[in-house]
Amino acid sequence: MAKKNNFRKTWKTLTELGQEFGVSAIKFGSLLKQYGLREQDGEPSQMAKEGGFFEKITPSEGKPYYLWHRQKTSDYLISQGVPKEGISAKDAEKMTEARKLARSYMEALKLDDEGSKLGYMMISEMVDDIKKVGLERFNQALKSVGYKGEEITLEHWSDS
Repeated sequence: MAKKNNFRKTWKTLTELGQEFGVSAIKFGSLLKQYGLREQDGEPSQMAKEGGFFEKITPSEGKPYYLWHRQKTSDYLISQGVPKEGISAKDAEKMTEARKLARSYMEALKLDDEGSKLGYMMISEMVDDIKKVGLERFNQALKSVGYKGEEITLEHWSDS
């Protein structure tokens, strides 16, 4: 049976690709410019267009952005001598998921602080997802989105 080609396994954000190379999204964007895949204004280059290196995503709200073909982009940069010293694609995906959860957690905390039962309910719904991405990764993501509180332990959220 042929393996399904999952869109998000193929197409990655600058953050996810940067993590695989051990650099920030900004630094990864600079690498794309340096090696001819992006113009100075950040738009994909003609070479990137012709090579099928990216997909333009136009959400119904917000501004368009680009996802980059993981394999083509990685292979090209490696062929240009760029070292790949970051985390695996799977870990990068989990980190992206952890950041999404962290943002939701921050929203839930705000609601909880305002006395809304919804905040508590949202947090209780997140526990399994937090466990899936890993507590340490989730706490890192929380810090990256501006959380200033104590590390999350899930002690009082676990099944007794």
